Amino acid sequence: MRASELGTFLRSRRERTRPADVGLADAGRRRTPGIRREELAVLAGVGVSWVSRLEQGRVTTTAPEVLDALARALRLRPDERAHLFVLAEMADPAPPPARPRPPDGAVALLDALEPNPAYVLDHRWTMVAWNRAEARLFPPLADAVPGTVNLLELVVADPRLRELMADWPAETARLVGQFRAHAGRRRDPAVDDLVERLSAHSVEFARLWASRDVAGFTSTQRHFAHPVVGDLRLVHHRLALADAPEFELVAYTPATDDDRRALARLAEG
Repeated sequence: MRASELGTFLRSRRERTRPADVGLADAGRRRTPGIRREELAVLAGVGVSWVSRLEQGRVTTTAPEVLDALARALRLRPDERAHLFVLAEMADPAPPPARPRPPDGAVALLDALEPNPAYVLDHRWTMVAWNRAEARLFPPLADAVPGTVNLLELVVADPRLRELMADWPAETARLVGQFRAHAGRRRDPAVDDLVERLSAHSVEFARLWASRDVAGFTSTQRHFAHPVVGDLRLVHHRLALADAPEFELVAYTPATDDDRRALARLAEG
């Protein structure tokens, strides 16, 4: 826990909060800005001494439920709440719900990236948007509806992906490790259901998941055996969306001039 930074941030949010903002009567002039520590303690249902110690940076560990209560009492915005838990170096037990679709700017960027394949993932790795180039690269997406396809499930369970992805065994192992690292940032029953479903469907997935390996993302060259253009090598990128951190934009760029021409042929066809 970054105790000093957390305490300073928490105190700044308390001092910024007007009594009326949290349902308290403003009993005339106050000696200090914002609400009092005693008032915050009552609103959050925690001890005032604990609030004092947190603000003074004298607490090295606390329960996520305490931070949750303080965040709710102070009515922190989603970005402020997320920052509070980053400073505490712990997962948020009740993260804000993901938006159903990515921001319009990200969708427009997908179209601008043509003829390079690109798509947007949510925190569950649901493919919530993709461009035409991505559907040409991954034929199973041609008739799919955005928001109904999970990337991990597509790779593990669709036999067409085993033929398309020349590096399927190695890439699947990487994806499972990345998904475990990504999913571990928050508790989500839908992710648990996905893992249970894939474990029942695929012996390979069950083995990879049971290994408990984790992997960070690195931009790598991917190898495809595409049914239209044949051998195709693309560099795989994953980009954070600063204005929508629950989403990530994934894009492929050609590894060579031959691959650039192959993407152009796909677009023409």
